[in-house]
Amino acid sequence: MPFKDKKKKIKPREPLNKTSAQAKTTKASERDAINLARARVFYLIALSLPVLFFLFLEIGLRLFDYGGNLDLFMDASGDYAQYRVCNPNMGARYFFMQSTIPDPPNDAFLKIKPANGYRIFVMGESTTAGYPYGNNVMFSRFLHKRLADTFPDKHIEVVNVATSAVNSYTVLDRLDEVLAEKPDAILIYLGHNEFYGALGVASNESLGKIRGVVKLYLKLEHLKIFLLLRDGIGKLRNWISRVFYGGSVSEPSGTLMERMVAEQTVPYGSDLYQLGKRQFDGNLRDILQKAQQAHVPVMLSEVVSNLRDQKPFIGVQTDSLPSAELVYQQAQKLEARAQLDSARALYYHAKDLDALRFRASEEFNQIIHRVAAEFNAPVVPMKKYFEAASPNGLIGNNLMLEHLHPNLEGYFLMSDAYFDVMRQHGFVAAKWDSARIKPPSYYRATWGFTALDKAYADLRIRILKGNWPFQPKNVPNRALLNYQPATKAESLAVEVWTKQDQMDLERAHVALANAYEKQGRYDLAYEEFNALICTTPLNASPYLRAANALIQLQQYDRALPVLLDALKLEDAPFANKWIGQIYLNNGRMKEAFPFLEKALQQTPGDAQLLYNLSGGYALDAQYEKSQKLLERLFKIDPNFPEAAFLKLQVDSVLAGQKAQKQNLEP
Repeated sequence: MPFKDKKKKIKPREPLNKTSAQAKTTKASERDAINLARARVFYLIALSLPVLFFLFLEIGLRLFDYGGNLDLFMDASGDYAQYRVCNPNMGARYFFMQSTIPDPPNDAFLKIKPANGYRIFVMGESTTAGYPYGNNVMFSRFLHKRLADTFPDKHIEVVNVATSAVNSYTVLDRLDEVLAEKPDAILIYLGHNEFYGALGVASNESLGKIRGVVKLYLKLEHLKIFLLLRDGIGKLRNWISRVFYGGSVSEPSGTLMERMVAEQTVPYGSDLYQLGKRQFDGNLRDILQKAQQAHVPVMLSEVVSNLRDQKPFIGVQTDSLPSAELVYQQAQKLEARAQLDSARALYYHAKDLDALRFRASEEFNQIIHRVAAEFNAPVVPMKKYFEAASPNGLIGNNLMLEHLHPNLEGYFLMSDAYFDVMRQHGFVAAKWDSARIKPPSYYRATWGFTALDKAYADLRIRILKGNWPFQPKNVPNRALLNYQPATKAESLAVEVWTKQDQMDLERAHVALANAYEKQGRYDLAYEEFNALICTTPLNASPYLRAANALIQLQQYDRALPVLLDALKLEDAPFANKWIGQIYLNNGRMKEAFPFLEKALQQTPGDAQLLYNLSGGYALDAQYEKSQKLLERLFKIDPNFPEAAFLKLQVDSVLAGQKAQKQNLEP
C-alpha cells in the first residue's frame, strides 16, 4: 500500500488580544517594581551605612567612656556614699582649648532630701567660687552656717556649683541638672565674665556670637562623637597656633584669665559689646523662665568691682566717648577736692569705658534689675552694701584684692547681703526667729581662717598680677622669682602652689597644725583644725582634732559643741567619751551616762573611761554599777591613780547599806 503522508493540521496563530497585553504589561510593571525596590534597598543601605558607622562609633566611645563623665553631679563614695557631689571633671564641657580646667567647690548634699530639708544651690563665676581662697572662704559657706544656726530644726544645704572663667551660658547649661536635685532656692552672682568666660563673645573658648548656635552646641556636647570632633578641632587650632604664632591658648605659662581672652579691646557701645549684653540678657531670661516653670525661686545680685584703686586696663577714645584713663584721672581729682558724689559717678563711668571687659559695666546691673522685675525675682543690692562699707562710698582695696575679687571681709559682706534679702523675702520660712540670729561679727570672730589661708590667697593674687593685663603681654611672670617666704605658713603656701600633685591646702593645714602641737601651741593648732572644719564640713577628723586641742587647753565648754558636731558625722569613741566627761564635770550626770556608756561599749579597755564612769555612778548613788566598773578597771590597771581611794569609798557605802538593811530585818 503506498505510503500516505499525514499532513499535520496547523492551527492558525491567534491574534494578540487585550488579556495577553495586560499580562505583559503586568510583568513589566513587576520587573520595574522589583528594580525600584532593589534601588530603594540599595539607597537605604547606602544611607544607613554612615548612620550605622556613627551609631557604632558613639556606642564604642561610650563603652570606652571617651571624655569621662561630664555630668554636673556624681555620687560620692566610701564614708560619704549617702551624698552627691560636684563632678571635678565637669568643666571639660566648656574648656576644650585649655590644658587645665577649673574645679568646682567640694560641697555635698544628701542623695535623699530629708523631710525637713531646705536645699539652696549657688551658681556663678570665680567670685561665687571664692577665688583666690580655698573652700573655707566662699560667701555660700558663711551663709550656710548662718542659716543653719537660725533654723536648727531644718536640714539646711547650701551647694555651691560655681567655677572660674564661666558665664551665663554655663549657668544656663547646668540649670536642668540643678533643678533635677529638688532645690528650694537658687542664688546667682553673675555678670563679670560675659565677654571672656567660656563661650563668651570675646573668648578663646567661643563657638561664635549667635546664641542659637551656642545653645545647640551645649545640647550636642552630650554626644561623645561631638566631643571627639570638638577636641580634634581644638587640638588642631592649638597646633596651628604653636606652628605659626609660637604659642597657644592652652599653654599653662599664663593665668587662666589671660588664656581665655581672644578680643582684648571691646569698646563701650561697640557691636561686640552689644552682643555681650544681648547674650547676658537672653541667657538670664532663659534661666529665670526655666526656674519659674519649675516653681523654684531665684535670687539675683548686683555685681561689684574695684572702682577707686583699679585704673582702667585699656582706654579707647572715640568721637563720642572720652578715654577711660582720662575719666579715671578726673575722678581722682574730684575725690581729692572732696566732691565725692561726682567722683563716684566718674569712677563708675571710667570702669564702664574700660575696653578690656573684665569688670561688668553698670548696664549689666541694669539688665539684672530689669529681667528680675519681669520675673518677680529679688535682687541683692550688693553695691549698697559695699559702698556703705567703703571710705567715702568708693569701693577699692579696702574690700577688693584686685579688679573685682573680694577679700575676706568682702566675702563676709556678700553673705550678709544675701542673708538679709533672704530674710526680707521670706526664704526658708515666712518669719525668722530674731532670737536665733547671731550678729555678723560673731561669724567674723569665730570663722576658720588662718595665716596659711591668707598666705595662699596673697600668693595667688601675686601670681595673677605678675601676668597680663597687670603686666605687659608676653612678659615672663616673675612673681615668684624674688619671693622669699618669711613664715612657715608662707612656705607651705608656696609648696601648695608649686607641688600640687603632692600638697594641697588641706594637707598644708594639717602639717601646720601638727607642727604647732609638737610645740605645745594648741591654741594655734586649734585654729588650723577650725579652718579645716570650714573647708571640709562633712569630715569628722578636723572636729575631733580641734576638740582635742581645746581639751589640752582645758577649754572644755568650747570643746563641747565641736564634739557634738563631730558626733553628727561619725559615732567616734573619743567624742562620746569627752561629751560624757564634760557633762559629768558640769553636774549633768543624766546626760553624761548615755555618752560614757556608749564610749565604753566602743572601747571597753579604756581605763580612764572606766574610772570616770564609775565615779559618775558613785556620784549618782548607783554604787553597785560603780563597784562593778572598778573591778573591771583593776583587772586592766591595778595601779590606776585614785581608783583605790574611790573603791574604798564605794565599798564603804555598800557595806553600810548592807549593814543597815540587816539591822532592819526582823
